[in-house]
Parts: sequence; C-alpha cells; structure tokens
Amino acid sequence: MAIRCYIPTTLTALSNGLQSVQAVAPDAQGRSLSGADFETQEFDALCIAAALAAAEAFERADESGAARRAVVAYDAAESSSSNQLTAGFDLLTLDRIDMSAVASIHLDEDEVWDEALDIAARQGHAAAEDRLGDSDLLWYDVTELPQLLNKDGETTN
Repeated sequence: MAIRCYIPTTLTALSNGLQSVQAVAPDAQGRSLSGADFETQEFDALCIAAALAAAEAFERADESGAARRAVVAYDAAESSSSNQLTAGFDLLTLDRIDMSAVASIHLDEDEVWDEALDIAARQGHAAAEDRLGDSDLLWYDVTELPQLLNKDGETTN
C-alpha cells in the first residue's frame, strides 16, 4: 500500500522535475485512522506542506524572482525512508518522483499569490506566509500540469 504524502515545492522546481525531495505524511498511527479522523490527518499534512512550500517559494523568489508555491499530492512507496517531523507527522525522503504516482497538484489562487508577493515585499516573508495561511489551495488534476507550467504563468482551474 502506498503512503499519500505532500511534497512542498514551487512551480519552478516542478517544471524542472522533482528529484530528491522531502514530503509530509501522517505517521503510521495517523495512516491507520479511518473516516473523518483520517481525512483530518491528511488535510493537516497538506497544510504543513503548504507552509513549507511558502517558505521555499519566498526564499526562491528572493534569489531568482517569483517562484509560485505548489504542493504535490503523491503516493510514495511504503518503504520510503522517514523521520518524525512533528507529533503525528513524518517527513519522507524521496529520491525519485514517478509522475504517474502524482495524485494532484495544489496552488494558491492567482490573486492570493500576488497579494502575498506584495506583502512579502512590504512587510517580509512572515506576514506573507500568514496571508497564504488564511486561504485554501486550489486543487488541480495531474493532467492539468502542462497548463500550470505554461510560459505566461497563467493558471486555469
């Protein structure tokens, strides 16, 4: 059985191909839950990954311009190496990403991301990350990846 995990990244990194990444997943106890409890664990893992992706995106934006944050939902092999990230969650180390195991991609709304970039420029990364934390990520099917990576940076949903 695969482990559903969430890879914090950026669209720029995703366009270059994901290699040697880390991903957030509920720990073994969390994965053994069912129903609403399991869904809550999965959502919390996504939120942790989103916060990590925001930090990465702003760091990359400082280095080379805007690098929109992304979270990739991925089905990792159960044998993936992991360490405890925080209570209830593991950080998996993934050497190679099989794109056929990507379940979905999650991005900020264009307007929210643009606001966060503006806030980062005026008030710093922490304030911008707070703004992103106040909004939900949009869900995209993996088949939409080429559209998400198009040259003009526009997204469609």
